[in-house]
Amino acid sequence: MRWKSRTPLLSILCGFLFLFAIAPKAWAGPCFRCKIVPVNMPVSLVVGSVQTPEFLVKYTDYKIMLEVKRRISLGKLQCMLGIRIPWERDPCAMLHLDTAIEAEWRVLDGDHIVAQGVVHGRDEKSAVSSHTLDRYLGTFVGETGKKFVLEVKFTKDGSVLNEFEPHLIVQMY
Repeated sequence: MRWKSRTPLLSILCGFLFLFAIAPKAWAGPCFRCKIVPVNMPVSLVVGSVQTPEFLVKYTDYKIMLEVKRRISLGKLQCMLGIRIPWERDPCAMLHLDTAIEAEWRVLDGDHIVAQGVVHGRDEKSAVSSHTLDRYLGTFVGETGKKFVLEVKFTKDGSVLNEFEPHLIVQMY
């Protein structure tokens, strides 16, 4: 009799384990290895090109960002990254700071260009947290099961930002 009382509990426990084992695969669909953040790599902002390793994506929108650690005042870092705050007067002119980021980027599927863009001057597209500041470089739409490569060519020396541990990030929207 004691065995029968444990059977429903054991069945429920096995059901939960099965559910937790299969749920991530069900969400991922045919591209299980695709991640929410398929690329997060340190990068130097000196003039020159950088290329990510191949990465898999899902059929959804992705954003390309440059992320730095917040180790100085937010206003100064925004100026250096070329982030414009629309409701403020231009603090960068007062601080005599110019943007340190200018780049050309493209997302490739083999030799085929999927998306491309240019980063020049100031832009409002950014994100901020208590530890980091992100400058959006662009977006593209992924295709399930395809392998992509991101190439970024920095056309202006942004090495002044290297002390803030810049990372190149590709992330789901």
